[in-house]
Amino acid sequence: MHKYVLGTFGFFKSFLQFLKIIIVFFILLHLLFWIENLTGNEMGFLNFFRPVLASFVDAGGVFSNNSLDFFGAKFEFKYFIALLLYLILYLVDHCLYKLLNFVQEVYISGYTEVKKIEEKAFNEQLAKTQTNEQARLRRYNIYVSTSVKPKFNNRGINVDLDEQNKIMNKFLIEKLGISPTKYEGGFLYSFGNFATIDSVLEVFFKLLHSTAPIDYIICVQVLGNDLVKENEQLRELIDLKFINKISTCSDTAYRYGFNAIQKFETSQIGLFQKSGDTFEVHEFRELD
Repeated sequence: MHKYVLGTFGFFKSFLQFLKIIIVFFILLHLLFWIENLTGNEMGFLNFFRPVLASFVDAGGVFSNNSLDFFGAKFEFKYFIALLLYLILYLVDHCLYKLLNFVQEVYISGYTEVKKIEEKAFNEQLAKTQTNEQARLRRYNIYVSTSVKPKFNNRGINVDLDEQNKIMNKFLIEKLGISPTKYEGGFLYSFGNFATIDSVLEVFFKLLHSTAPIDYIICVQVLGNDLVKENEQLRELIDLKFINKISTCSDTAYRYGFNAIQKFETSQIGLFQKSGDTFEVHEFRELD
């Protein structure tokens, strides 16, 4: 519809421009017609246009049929008035063209404002829809596994990893009130309210800051409708073995952006490929 309206404006503007050319053409013909009348020498090429030219002269005669002898030539006022009529038509055409330009600019401005309002309303509705969709993603898992710090192995210091895991899980269970399940050589903690994940992340960051002789692999994965895909993403994170980071995939980082309170920030670690597919990996980081 918008293109049709613009096309209509373009058509009428072109028509008015063409009409200007016609009026200027007839002004030139009128001057020749007037010369013909003054000299009495007929110009044959004017015959085709003579009816129009004569009608304008007749219209001028309505206002005045007076004449003036000038160096033996009869100067009739109706020819001059007819010329004024042509000029008036040209002025009217020009004003209509300007008016049409103004109306087009008003239309385009109005259309642009309406589109902005519609786009804003659409974006707001889209944002609301996305917020509602993301708010429904409440469940999430956090995987944690441990390994002895290389410096202890290098020094030949014996670290009982099973004992360290017991100490770690005891700390986590006391702080989180949730018991883990064994998963992929580590432990899986499951939660039901992603909106409060900050308090959970605070606990896991305390692990990273501990003086225990072990390193940690910590991975976070939000759970939605495609549990197969989400479990695969969690396994991919585990396989990447980001030591002493709280890593996550882009869908979880995106979901975190919809939390009303965000005590941490997410940043991209990098892009990785597996089986021909590319996926983003992010990490939770403490704010400075």
